Amino acid sequence: MATSAQTLSMIIDELLKTKPANRDEALKHLDSKGYLPKKLLEQPKTVKPPSIFASKAAEDFADANGITIPEGFKGTSGKDKISVSDLKKIKDPPKSKINGSPSALKFARDNGIDIDGLVGSGVDGKIMLKDVKALKPEEPEAPKEPEAPKEPETSETPEEPKEPEKKGKKVSLSVAKAMKKYSIDEQDIEDIEPSGKNGELLLKDIKEIIELFENPPDSDSDRSDESDEDN
Repeated sequence: MATSAQTLSMIIDELLKTKPANRDEALKHLDSKGYLPKKLLEQPKTVKPPSIFASKAAEDFADANGITIPEGFKGTSGKDKISVSDLKKIKDPPKSKINGSPSALKFARDNGIDIDGLVGSGVDGKIMLKDVKALKPEEPEAPKEPEAPKEPETSETPEEPKEPEKKGKKVSLSVAKAMKKYSIDEQDIEDIEPSGKNGELLLKDIKEIIELFENPPDSDSDRSDESDEDN
């Protein structure tokens, strides 16, 4: 309903007479006189900010799991809204891939050894089998029997000069096949002493590494003997 000229005139007179300090005081005074329409006294409705979630399901998922959205995070749905799949990634972020040889990763997994953050001895910090084995607690050794006293040597025999170690190892054909089959890294066999002729590495020399793949520690199945093709 429009304000009449008479009412408007009375409002102006009241304002000139009371001289309110601000708008709120003016409205309060005029309301006490009954000069104001009810719409002027209604509080403005608060505008709800747009939701950052793509759906009600995503909003419920975030509330149910107590997920805090990182500042500046943008979802994969339209207008950068956050979906349920985005929330699952925030809740359980994917683990970074560990830089390690297959045999090292398997040994760590089978023996419950945490290698996350470990810097290995391989190229670019690659984790090798020997690095993981070093983390496994050693089993107590059985007490050794005392050795018999040695007889004094009458003459000293000069030690034969050792041949310089050659870089890399000679491997038999069966060893090469096993390394390819089980993804055994070359650095995993560096410390293994070869038993073949002319320093050749035989299949029986890497039997321990092969057993990591064929017979994990927690397996209940019967173990089958590994045949050595080199013998």
